Amino acid sequence: MKNTVSRQIYTERINRVIDHIAAHLEEPLPLARLARLAHFSPFHFHRIFTILVGESVHAFTRRLRLEKAVLAMKYAPRTTLTDIALRCGFASSSDFSRAFKQAYGFSPRQFTPERFVKESKNWQDLLANTGYGFGKLPDPKNPDRFRVRLVERPAQRVAYVRVIGTHAPERLLAGFERLMAWGKQNDLVPQAELIGMSQDDPNITPQRKYRYDFCLVLPPGFKPAGDINVKNVPGSRFGALRCKGDIHKLDRAWNYLFRTWLPGSGHEPTLEPAMEVYRGHPAELGWSVYDIDCMVPVKPLGVR
Repeated sequence: MKNTVSRQIYTERINRVIDHIAAHLEEPLPLARLARLAHFSPFHFHRIFTILVGESVHAFTRRLRLEKAVLAMKYAPRTTLTDIALRCGFASSSDFSRAFKQAYGFSPRQFTPERFVKESKNWQDLLANTGYGFGKLPDPKNPDRFRVRLVERPAQRVAYVRVIGTHAPERLLAGFERLMAWGKQNDLVPQAELIGMSQDDPNITPQRKYRYDFCLVLPPGFKPAGDINVKNVPGSRFGALRCKGDIHKLDRAWNYLFRTWLPGSGHEPTLEPAMEVYRGHPAELGWSVYDIDCMVPVKPLGVR
């Protein structure tokens, strides 16, 4: 029991730092400040972070800055590279270009979404799964009947369990079951809304470093007890698409949202995570079919 509580404290502190880095990429993020946020000394913090996350603080921060830049290049192509570099926390466009080329093998000026996908290591991972339908575009001869609607969601407080490394199904399932056990102990399951939050873009972030949060929406005034992480999810407008089907259809739904609907919608994605709102409980459906609202946070195109 003591080991479990201790491990949870470590996880909660490191998750706090991860969320702070992701929300403040445009700012300087000195190690001493992050260590204070985690309540560890700088020396021990760096070692603990590297062990639990799988990469150093510097490598993690630089990767997230580059991935944020790639998102901006994909979905806000009229923004200058200098503006993107500064908004993503690089000191200059030359620093950004150097880091981008080192990570991806070509300069940002040579970037196209198609080239990035085909030359990235992530694409090789996706190709290995093409037998399962991942990485494929919707078939124009047999299109899925998807209907996207714009919805507003208020700010919410959630309890969550974070999974890092979604390439391992057993890791995802363990995270989900841990949240469900906590929810039942606190009389939140089955009535509390279940949300999955994708912290990364699977076409950009390596699967072994991909972050996914299973979340339960907390009632107003609820005071969580036990070993659980809690965070606030800001309110936003979302492009929402309901998907009922197997994992292949779920993958096509996300492809449709980003590759078909978004470019012609008059909107662009914000920097907040995309969400999966579960209409049907996945354990009850057997994890073979899903009933999910795929939701991408959006703002009018061109609005800062």
